Amino acid sequence: MLRRNSENGKIRLVPVEPTSQHSRLLPKDNSQIKKIYWSFGFKFYKQIDLFGFSNIELEWFTSVFERLRDTSKMEYTGMTGVLENGYRYHIINWDSKKCPLIRDQFDWIDSNYLHNEIEYPFCQFHVSKGKGRIIGFWDENNIFQIILLDPLHNLQPSSKVNYEIRDTFPIMSEYDSLLVDVQKILQKPCNHDDCSTVKELQSLPNRLNDSNIILAHLDDSYFEEYSKISKEKTISQILEAGILHYSENR
Repeated sequence: MLRRNSENGKIRLVPVEPTSQHSRLLPKDNSQIKKIYWSFGFKFYKQIDLFGFSNIELEWFTSVFERLRDTSKMEYTGMTGVLENGYRYHIINWDSKKCPLIRDQFDWIDSNYLHNEIEYPFCQFHVSKGKGRIIGFWDENNIFQIILLDPLHNLQPSSKVNYEIRDTFPIMSEYDSLLVDVQKILQKPCNHDDCSTVKELQSLPNRLNDSNIILAHLDDSYFEEYSKISKEKTISQILEAGILHYSENR
């Protein structure tokens, strides 16, 4: 059973019961469009512990892209078609055995989605048999926003693997790894013509660093101060000094 909900001038059809899988969002009234196809968004995607790619083989990513390609060819007529086509689509059961997360832990997702489980339940469908799951939710534009990739089926472990949760952690992109390499080199002194710094810079990228990476946003006033300090200190040195000061004075 569906009810109408008006939001920002848009009319959406939403399920009355959050546990109802077959009555999940039906398409908006787009009478001028003959067909609506599945679409995916990644603005809330993130790697976290147990849902990273540290020990995942390259072939798995091929399976993911092929599944997204095939799904993008499907006409969007609500979730009934997905269930009938064997995609193992279902709403996440947070009370399932050994589920390692709760919904509130997805704190990088906008609160208007995160705290509205009735209209935006988190769902998953499989990549292929035995190859993990794609996890996300349908937004107000009927775009499936992917929030996690679950190559080891950790969010809802299966009885086939005795409900085992298998370790995997986030890995850096090549860009992040390159920044770490450059930062390490720039910390080395260089006082002669045959500068090792130049030689090492020319050899980049050399490998993927397994290092701790922190991404942060600064307000304008803090960024202005950071810009002045960073002329003499590296980002790591600034962070380490701040952490040390906080630890000694808390």
